[in-house]
Amino acid sequence: MPTLNTELFASWAHAQNSVTEDEVLEHARQRARELGVRTIDPAGRSLLELICMLYRPRSVVQIGAGVGVSSLAILRGMGGTGTLTAIESDLEHVSALREALREDRILGARARIITERAATVLGRLTDGAYDMVLFDAGHGNLLDYVAEAKRLIGTRGMIVIGNAFDEHRLAKPAVRKPSTVAMRDAMRMLREDPKMLCHLLPTEQGLFIASNTP
Repeated sequence: MPTLNTELFASWAHAQNSVTEDEVLEHARQRARELGVRTIDPAGRSLLELICMLYRPRSVVQIGAGVGVSSLAILRGMGGTGTLTAIESDLEHVSALREALREDRILGARARIITERAATVLGRLTDGAYDMVLFDAGHGNLLDYVAEAKRLIGTRGMIVIGNAFDEHRLAKPAVRKPSTVAMRDAMRMLREDPKMLCHLLPTEQGLFIASNTP
């Protein structure tokens, strides 16, 4: 196992800081700052877009769309035919999300925005109908949501959890904050599933990916 020396940290920091973003993303992040909304960091956003570009999901569910930074990454990565079901209950966030989609000239038919709580929406979605489920919200109900996500994804479906480091508390065993415990339990649930292949990617905030194996 590698030790965290200065050279390793410098390489990690270089990778984190080598990502550039366009005006649409910069505007979305500015709206996030004004609203006090946490967003996926640029390196994580770039990685999410690349994953979608390589995997080419046709139908994605996003739990906690916020102001749309992750939504843009998904929609750009999956190409012109994929559709996103974005669940976001905060109307101010939804307004900012819609503005980001308009600025990026994304057709309304490609993004279905549901302004309800995820707990009331997920049970209405069809089993096995989605290629990816992204969690980009708080971890309060994460275990319940992960159980729903496993039902929603198809044979080669993927589950992605943003802010997987839980504000960098995950690696500290003494931290027992409810959100940190929920993140650990969700990872354990997915890792113990023999049908899932899992990996924790060390972007600044962490991306945890679990994929169904054939």
